[in-house]
Amino acid sequence: MNTLHTYTPQKSALLIKKLFKLERRGKYEEALEEVRDIWEDKSASPNVDGFEPRDAAEILLRCGSLFGALGHIRGLPGSQERSRDLVEEARRRFLDIYDVEKIAECENHIALSFWRAGEYNEGTSYLEEALSHNLPDSNTTRLHTYIIKSHIVHALKMYDEILEIITPFEKEFLNCGDDCLIGDFYLNCGVARRSLGRPDLALRDYEQAKFYYRKAQQKSFLAVVYNNLAYIYKADERFAEALEAMDMAIELLRQTKDRTREGFAYDSKALIFFDQGRYQLALETVETGIAILKKSPNTGFLAETYVTKAKVLIYMNDFSGATFSLLDAVSIARVQVDEKMAARFVEEFGQAYKAKHQAAAPETDEENEAENRIDGELKLILPPALAHYTDYQGVWINNSHLEKVGLPQGSLAVIVKDEIKSGDLIAIADKKTEEISCGFYELGFGIVCLEGAGSETQLFDENDIVILGPIVGVCNSQKDADGKMIVEEIKIEFARK
Repeated sequence: MNTLHTYTPQKSALLIKKLFKLERRGKYEEALEEVRDIWEDKSASPNVDGFEPRDAAEILLRCGSLFGALGHIRGLPGSQERSRDLVEEARRRFLDIYDVEKIAECENHIALSFWRAGEYNEGTSYLEEALSHNLPDSNTTRLHTYIIKSHIVHALKMYDEILEIITPFEKEFLNCGDDCLIGDFYLNCGVARRSLGRPDLALRDYEQAKFYYRKAQQKSFLAVVYNNLAYIYKADERFAEALEAMDMAIELLRQTKDRTREGFAYDSKALIFFDQGRYQLALETVETGIAILKKSPNTGFLAETYVTKAKVLIYMNDFSGATFSLLDAVSIARVQVDEKMAARFVEEFGQAYKAKHQAAAPETDEENEAENRIDGELKLILPPALAHYTDYQGVWINNSHLEKVGLPQGSLAVIVKDEIKSGDLIAIADKKTEEISCGFYELGFGIVCLEGAGSETQLFDENDIVILGPIVGVCNSQKDADGKMIVEEIKIEFARK
């Protein structure tokens, strides 16, 4: 590490001011070049021995913040952990001199590093620490806390909360003198209002955000505005304008080498193709986004993009591929984020699946599709292999999708009370409608899958159904002399095709 001369307070102040200005413009590499003489080896800490204590803490904060931001847009492995280490050291030093505003600023940037990594619970904890300090709402550090908090609730799709967090302080934002921060305010308002069904207000917010981001020379954030404008155009089926806005966003992100946001922009573009019904293009586009985001520390963005891929594959009739993509998304969310996001992914997947099949299904007589349960005592003759069962019930099979497994239309399936396992042929009942469905059982992440022999797989929320039991026998038209129905054992000895 280079030997340094002592920085004078005046020289330190000029350096700190320049670093902050470049940071707010998104010029992270240029800013890091300014501290190359004290931080050439990024695996070590900056050499701040030549600075006064307060300035040394400030330099560590700026270096940590810059490295975290650069690592986010470039997808640098370990960048968020490195950023947190530096900012934590800065925070310890500010605690020693008890500078409350700077302590809160450090906590903001630690929360940002967790947000970038998709670790929202940890980020929220640090924001609570930042908010615990006695700072006025007009303070730019406090306003930045509100913005970061709105980022996290946005990631969790809690749009009402975004407006609750930031709109009470609109006057304070407009008077703060930080163009980038004002742009953040309007962008987050626009995202919330668009998602809450007020595109007219969102368009107004986006125009304001564009104005302030241009003043701040913040191309990456300006690209995010174009990305969000594309969602409004898409909702109006103005697909050409939506794709044009996305191409503008992607070009700006390429100029700034913001690979993480570029990857997520491909997710947005894929959703435009999806709404157009151009599923192959949607798949190719979302896979481009996934390839980029796999190299990014932002696991939240990656998980969302896997969900988009799952939806596309549903409409391409690739249920297996769609399920694997959903499992990837849920696994990431459960480990890196929280159960709420994982549950939301499963719900969105189920909604997409139902929407696809409701749109494709021909109108039929509901009675012909249902499988009717027989209540009351059945007079059956069980074969020796099933004679040990005493608790059983019957279900009429009124469709043909299980013929290959020995359950033809018009037959009676015999269900018993017994343990079930993956791959068993079972019957379930909807808790609300009491409608019966049969198929081969699989369970994953709270979703019950019933696969038919050659038919579309059915999906059910585990909490919405009752599992009646495995199907072990079938009655056709055979009866004995006393009129009792003769049961034949069902043996599944073939692949489910």
